Amino acid sequence: MQFKTMLPLLLAGSLLAAPQAHAEGDKTGILVGVDARQHSWYSYAGVTRHFGEHAYGDGVIGRLVGFSGQYRYSSSVASQGWIDGDYTGLEALLGYQKVFTALTVRGYAGIDYEGHQLSPANSYDGNSGGHVGGKVRLDLESDFAMPNYYNLIATYGTARDRYWVRARGGRDFSGFVVGPEIIATGDRYVHEERYGVFVNVRRLLPAMLSISAGQARSPANSAYVTPYATAEFSMTF
Repeated sequence: MQFKTMLPLLLAGSLLAAPQAHAEGDKTGILVGVDARQHSWYSYAGVTRHFGEHAYGDGVIGRLVGFSGQYRYSSSVASQGWIDGDYTGLEALLGYQKVFTALTVRGYAGIDYEGHQLSPANSYDGNSGGHVGGKVRLDLESDFAMPNYYNLIATYGTARDRYWVRARGGRDFSGFVVGPEIIATGDRYVHEERYGVFVNVRRLLPAMLSISAGQARSPANSAYVTPYATAEFSMTF
C-alpha cells in the first residue's frame, strides 16, 4: 500500500462550538459541515446541549455528532490498484464549560465509534470493520467581543489511537474573522499536516458560517500534497 487516506483522522476533530452571541435561555446548538480533499470527503451533523442557565456561562455540556464519508487510496493488494472505503462514525461526549473574562474553556470525555467498509477487502488495513473506544476533547476559545480571535481544539480517541489538533488565530473585520489555521492529525500509522486560511462569518447571528481552505500534506510522502476545503454552519437557540 502506497499511502492511506487521512479521512478517518480528520473526523477526529469536527469543528466549532456554537457562536457566542449572548442570549438568555439559549441552550441548544446545532452544527453541520463538510470536509473535502483529493480522494476523500466527509460530512457531519450534530447537536450540543448546555445544562446551565444558558450556553454562554459555566455548566455541563452534552455533545452528539454523527459522521459519514467516502475515501480512496492506492494499494497493491487490489487488482485495479485502488481501495474504496465507506465511513460512518459517532461521538457522544459529556463535558464542562468554564467562562473566564477573555477565554472560554471546554473539556469533554465520552465514547467514540468508527466503522469502515472497504472494497475490495484489505486485510492489511487496520481500519477495516467497526471500532469503539474512549474519546477526550479540549476547546480553548477567545471571548466573542475581542477583536483578536484565537481558538485551539485538541482531541484523542482510543478506538484507533487517533489525534487531531487545530490552532486558529485571526482578526475581526466588521463581522468577518480572518486568519491562518494549522492542523496536525494522525494515528499509529500515518500523520498529516494542513496549512490554510479560515473565515468565520458572524453577521448571521445567532448562526455562524465558517469556511477554510489550504494545503494538506503527509511528511512521509512529500509527493502527496493536495488542496483541501471545509465549511461548517452552526447555530444556537
